Amino acid sequence: MADDITFVRIGRNLIGLSGLAEIFEDLASRSWESPAAAQEELLRRAAAANYMPSGSREDYGRALWQEFRRFKGEAAEAEGGAGLEIKVLGLGCSGCQQFYQQVVDILAARAIIADLQYITAAVLLKDYNVQSFPALIINGRLVLAGQRPAPAQLEKILLDHAGPHCT
Repeated sequence: MADDITFVRIGRNLIGLSGLAEIFEDLASRSWESPAAAQEELLRRAAAANYMPSGSREDYGRALWQEFRRFKGEAAEAEGGAGLEIKVLGLGCSGCQQFYQQVVDILAARAIIADLQYITAAVLLKDYNVQSFPALIINGRLVLAGQRPAPAQLEKILLDHAGPHCT
């Protein structure tokens, strides 16, 4: 279970929570007298495995329920967050770090709002099944792997995904 980290948007933050896949599988296999009972059990079990600030319990409950519904294949509205979700995967080497910094610089220069993660932990990298680094994932889609494009080309890629309001 230590390798099982799921990122969930809690308000404006993306939080890594452990053990959710196992909890989701167990809860999905059971029948519940009401959705409220399932939601309370989900929150109770997730809180037992993860730190949750006491004042955020309701936010966690809503976000976990949405993730659980997506897990079951149901339609679930995402909480209002950034329009872009960008993940830079790397090995922590200078080339990957420079690539990540290029992404940060372009986002800042163009005022592009995005959820940006730099993932270097081997236990997390294996989930993406990428063999070449650095890699760029935008909104869940692998865009680049094993390439470090020129800054102008990288900027074009990011702007294309950000939409017309950022040009």
